[in-house]
Amino acid sequence: MAVERPAPRGYAAAFALLAVLLFPALRGEAEQTAPPPARSGFIIAPVAYYTPETRLAWGLVGIHHFRLGRALQASRLSHYRFNFVRTQNKQSIAQVDYELYLAGGRFLVDGVAKYSYFPDRFYGIGNRSREEDREDFTSSNWRLQLNLQRRWGEHFFAGLHLETYDVSMRARQEDGLLTGGSVPGAAGGTVNGLGVFAKWDSRDNTFSPAGGAYLSFFFNRFFRALGGDFAFGQVTLDARGYLGLGAEQVVAVQGILRAVQGAAPFLMLPKFGGLNLLRGYYDGRYSDRSLLALQAEYRRPLWGRFGVCAFAGIAQVQPRFSLLELSGFHLAGGAGLRYKFNRRENLNVRLDIGFAGDAPAFYLTFAEAF
Repeated sequence: MAVERPAPRGYAAAFALLAVLLFPALRGEAEQTAPPPARSGFIIAPVAYYTPETRLAWGLVGIHHFRLGRALQASRLSHYRFNFVRTQNKQSIAQVDYELYLAGGRFLVDGVAKYSYFPDRFYGIGNRSREEDREDFTSSNWRLQLNLQRRWGEHFFAGLHLETYDVSMRARQEDGLLTGGSVPGAAGGTVNGLGVFAKWDSRDNTFSPAGGAYLSFFFNRFFRALGGDFAFGQVTLDARGYLGLGAEQVVAVQGILRAVQGAAPFLMLPKFGGLNLLRGYYDGRYSDRSLLALQAEYRRPLWGRFGVCAFAGIAQVQPRFSLLELSGFHLAGGAGLRYKFNRRENLNVRLDIGFAGDAPAFYLTFAEAF
């Protein structure tokens, strides 16, 4: 039987926020008068954040940006980013993600390579699972994703997606569902697949949008013929809109539909919770084969570099969309504090407090939830 983890504590988040904010404050306003980004550059720095899933996390992050080729048409800078993180819950994460802009920005190759060793929680499958159904498990996994896409016009992208995901189960509760053999993926396994996607992105900023819209459609298919242990399809529709109200106030809304068809492993079922979708719920608190989620956020400046926000959302999972019911939606809401440590890139540190159960959940991280 796994040991019960302590509940999130507010003082840990507050301490981490102070540590993250101290160094940018000492820099003053230097970045306001900084020259435009150079053709290439490299930055590495320590990082700290906090979520209920990890508690306090710390490590190193870095980014190397550069321009590929000598095309006359200006393109966005290519880059790769990496991070190495250890958490208070004894989790380890190593990740590299990259974006390569080719032919003056007409083509984009991006992807992720990630390894994690992750003690986690499983509450069963369905929209009515109970807190007492919780069982702890530990997995290690590798995930590789590659997107090959073409830009059409100013805002539209379309392309191919390739993915492999390998999971090894390191520990399970002896009396839990994951040891009973009825949950797909409970013994680990590999998925290999490919897909297609299209997206419209007119947001004015990817870190903290204040205007524009984002709409994406992904369809992935995973095959045993490619060496995988599972065969299933996966569909995601993600729509976001941003409305400026003047005086730097913004209302942001997001709707998500996700579904799988076939015997998908439980770690790849649609789910909600965590630091981006219905803050307040543990990431994956509810999962099933179909998901509908809606959330909204109001953001406004407070004083100087500081800002505040309020957010709320509803979500529901079911075996299929036809079983969605009005009384089945789960509600979450909360408020947050923002600190703009990079005005040129409009990048915030955010501290959110989400309410969705008996105790609040604290999140300390970077950039907006959506």
